[in-house]
Amino acid sequence: DDGELFIEQVRSESYVFDDGRLKSAAYDSGQGFGLRVVSGEATGYAHASEISLASMQRAAAAAASVKSVSSDRLQPAPAPVNRRLYAPVDPTASPDFSTKTSLLAEIDAWARARDPRVVQVSASLAGSLTRIDILRADGGDACDDRPLVRINVSVTLEKDGRRESASAGAGGRAAYADWIAPARWQAMVDRAIAKASVNLDAVPAPAGEMEVVLGPGWPAVLLHEAVGHGLEGDFNRKGLSVYSGRIGEQVAANGVTIIDDGRMENRRGSLSIDDEGTETERTVLI
Repeated sequence: DDGELFIEQVRSESYVFDDGRLKSAAYDSGQGFGLRVVSGEATGYAHASEISLASMQRAAAAAASVKSVSSDRLQPAPAPVNRRLYAPVDPTASPDFSTKTSLLAEIDAWARARDPRVVQVSASLAGSLTRIDILRADGGDACDDRPLVRINVSVTLEKDGRRESASAGAGGRAAYADWIAPARWQAMVDRAIAKASVNLDAVPAPAGEMEVVLGPGWPAVLLHEAVGHGLEGDFNRKGLSVYSGRIGEQVAANGVTIIDDGRMENRRGSLSIDDEGTETERTVLI
């Protein structure tokens, strides 16, 4: 009824500057494919890290074992996508090794000079490029180049024998140049120092149940773990979710709106297409 061959190639790197020295530097590359066959409610899946005709034929024989209950009718293919939310840049290619490591050393020195209470600094860079190709059972194909970078700074402050740490970071689907400009990483250092300063003067929090307010962005991770799985399509289609059949009913507090938006340009959580070749959307969940 449905299925695709999903091919992925990844290049990634990471650098960690800690305790005044380059502590680690790593580069990795990998590739592989997954072959999926959907027949009614049954799904056959096989994968390999070797991309070759022989390995794909072996995977096909394994995944096709679910075809006995097929309706012999292919599902409609996703609409072709001509939208790209990020440029196909390779963060691992530029800047060079010495530039990246020198930047981390500069961040370390600047943070220590910024506040005399700073006794420890850890700075890191990570970047990758993921290339995917999707070949569908109906003959359709789609591809996507997905860059991803992140820079992170962690500081430890000491005052009156007490030490507290805090961190700040940023990143997205772009080249390093968009994130390693001095104004950007210096703002991260200042933010980390400000957070650690608050921790130095913090007092024990009261115990008990409290209200929590989540803004847009990273707190969505908590939201996903709390209610996200129950809002997924498969669980609702099969009637297994506590939200099944409840469209139009109030399921959250007044004023709460939850939106899943995968279309924001250059953002870490955005994708031009999902792993089946479908264009990402802005979906109002609650």
